[in-house]
Amino acid sequence: MSKKSERIKAMPTLEEVEAKLLSPEERAEVDQQADKMIAAMRELQESVSSAVASYMAKEKIGFNELTRRLDTSSRQTSRLLKGEANLTMASIAELAAVMGKKARVVFE
Repeated sequence: MSKKSERIKAMPTLEEVEAKLLSPEERAEVDQQADKMIAAMRELQESVSSAVASYMAKEKIGFNELTRRLDTSSRQTSRLLKGEANLTMASIAELAAVMGKKARVVFE
């Protein structure tokens, strides 16, 4: 085993570092905030997915035509439709333009 591999193996895990630096209450707060962020991300992904599905129905187009219009890979289109795509602001704006819509963020 190389020295580098040995050093990497000896490194503490994230959980071990958290346990040393944070109290149980602080760790619970971090976990709670992470759960909120994950839920918010899922909601955004589902919102985009729903908008794309509505666009497809309105335009009477299928998966391949959507992929062509978006000028993307079938894998990315699939992730988009499943609500699994991790989109940038630029890609959301491009998607909106393809659908003939304006993208905007609403905080509720």
